Amino acid sequence: MSGPAGSTATRLGVIADHRATRVVLVGLVVAVATAAAAVLEGSLGLADASPVFLVAVVLAAGLLGTSAAVVTSITSFLVYDFLFTVPRFTFAVSDPAEWLSLLLFLLVAVVIGRLTALLRDRADMAERRARESVALVAISGEVALASSFAEAAESIVERLCLDTEMRAMWITLEADPDTIIAAAGPPPAAGPLPWTLVRTDVDGTSDWLRLRDAPAVEPGASPALVAGASAAAAAAGDRYVVAIDGPDGPVGWIGAARNEGDPRPGRGARRLLVLAADQLAIAYGRDELQAELTQAEVARQSDRLRAAILDAVSHDLRTPIASIRALAGGLEDASVDADPAAVRSVAAAIDHEGARLGELVNGLLDMGRIQAGAVTPMLEPFDLTELVGSSVRRECATGGTARLVVEVSEDLPPVLVDEVLFQAALDNVVDNALQHAKDATVVRIRASARTASDVSLEIDDDGPGVPADALPHLFDRFYRVAPAAEPARQGLGIGLAIARGFVEAMGGSIDAETSDLGGLRIRITLAAADGEGGA
Repeated sequence: MSGPAGSTATRLGVIADHRATRVVLVGLVVAVATAAAAVLEGSLGLADASPVFLVAVVLAAGLLGTSAAVVTSITSFLVYDFLFTVPRFTFAVSDPAEWLSLLLFLLVAVVIGRLTALLRDRADMAERRARESVALVAISGEVALASSFAEAAESIVERLCLDTEMRAMWITLEADPDTIIAAAGPPPAAGPLPWTLVRTDVDGTSDWLRLRDAPAVEPGASPALVAGASAAAAAAGDRYVVAIDGPDGPVGWIGAARNEGDPRPGRGARRLLVLAADQLAIAYGRDELQAELTQAEVARQSDRLRAAILDAVSHDLRTPIASIRALAGGLEDASVDADPAAVRSVAAAIDHEGARLGELVNGLLDMGRIQAGAVTPMLEPFDLTELVGSSVRRECATGGTARLVVEVSEDLPPVLVDEVLFQAALDNVVDNALQHAKDATVVRIRASARTASDVSLEIDDDGPGVPADALPHLFDRFYRVAPAAEPARQGLGIGLAIARGFVEAMGGSIDAETSDLGGLRIRITLAAADGEGGA
């Protein structure tokens, strides 16, 4: 980047060129007015053509502003005096009345030029304010609709860069200044201290100052931005920073750069930058509030889950333990003369309660694996008829009283599953139906090919069913639907949650609806092994 002296010289050159252009335009306007006056007085015989120069003054004021209007007025006064008043080609005036006319002409020209320039300035200001208002509304709306600070920054950085006439703009966070959240345009090269926008009072007045403790907002740390910079675009220029102020200090920064020689951003650009910084501060605070709400919700859900686990453990695990201790105590009682048949009956009851306790513990362990994401399925193609048959045989061996009806076509394609996980999921679904079924309940297991790439397995029962408002929660952990007539709570309420975890781990899906048998239907959808993505 060029040094301060080089930058100052460049700016002076630009200003000089600008002034030279204005002088040329003023001279051109006066020359045209002089030619018109010469035609009117010489060829047409008009006695006084000085009002033509008023037109030149109005044009200069409207096009170039107040200073040009004043210069045009004085130049017109001198030209008319030199060329058209007697004696000609001299600034001397023989008739005092001519002096009065010339002075009145000069006064009227200056006043008209000043008023015209004032109207032009006000029109320009109104147009700038209108553009600023549109930009302010657009920026406020985009930030308000953004769901996060990063999205808000992305949505406004391009517009803000254009509206403030910057070459490049980027937004960073105070907590991570090396990461650019959003950017527009190529990055600038490193240079002297940036200009920092300082708000000087509560009315929002601001100005650019060079601060020794200005933040380091060099965007060169971003490889993506550096890669996009061209040699021409990376030319040296002034850099500007605007603080995104939070309650306890800056939470981020808006960095910007202009081309070398461009003037510092004016009042309108400063207003836009201040508003954008304030809106981004609101978005940042919204993110923090959302994070706090999320943490509070997580804590609330954790407390609810902890209470549910404690409630389930205190009831469902205590019951088999109490039964085992009571049965074992009866065997230990020396006063009881039990015959071998009674001992075997008690031992069988202890074994049953122990198996029940083992199932509860295994269910909790499976739930823990699912929550920890530690379920890694080994997917292989299996015949669905054999898988369902194995599950039915296990249920019959345990003495299930419901009637199991299997309707699985043998021409179904193999399914791509983990055998252990699938059996565990199906057993949990069937056990759930049996636990809530009466002796005469029918449990139907039916399979069909839904599409060329998946197979649907439906488990229906004709039991009491589930209320419609409970269907979306059936697969939640520790959720139980207990009819009012049920004498005691059964299970931990994690069987269907485990089934969902295992099925989804295998790439399938599971849902619940009312069965055509009148009870509950659980539908498991699995990938077909010879379908897309099959083995």
